[in-house]
Amino acid sequence: MDNVLSLDDIRSTDLGATPPDAWWERWICHVLSKMTGKEVKTIHWFKFVRLGRDSNGEERWIISESITKGTALDFCYYPLVYVYGIKGLDDTPDLPDVLEDIHAEFGRLPYDWGGNFLTGLWWLAKHYFGIITPVIHDKAVNCQWWVCLLAYFLGERHDKIIKLIPDNEYPDCVNLEYSPHLDYRGELHQ
Repeated sequence: MDNVLSLDDIRSTDLGATPPDAWWERWICHVLSKMTGKEVKTIHWFKFVRLGRDSNGEERWIISESITKGTALDFCYYPLVYVYGIKGLDDTPDLPDVLEDIHAEFGRLPYDWGGNFLTGLWWLAKHYFGIITPVIHDKAVNCQWWVCLLAYFLGERHDKIIKLIPDNEYPDCVNLEYSPHLDYRGELHQ
């Protein structure tokens, strides 16, 4: 079993990722694992912001994520979360405030349904046909784009350049899980 983390082990510099739940999510991870030869265990990504108390008074992490309605601040209710630290980013006391400022600035970004399709096409073209198509950036984000943007802007505010994936790639669960800029820290069970 992987290293099990408590709520107190999580830092505002950490990202969270969830395992696939729906049949089609499991199928995507299975196909990606087969094609890359790397174990792919995540599908949804988010950013930890700060500890808070939900309406039941339970202590939980507030997270920033991109879900079907767009970006949102939510409490983390996922039963299993894989936790990744962003290398080179220090957990400073003002980091939750900085995260909230970034979220407020970009919080109206809609969910990127088209980006999911383009990512799939880009991935198939690259891995099946060896064709590298240009990455199209628009004004929408899926969960994986969102954590890449948050990491970049957090780094920028701390005078660092943090690019979780190369500029010529779409973010996906494979290149995020195996990003040289992320450190796998363990699992959070809730």
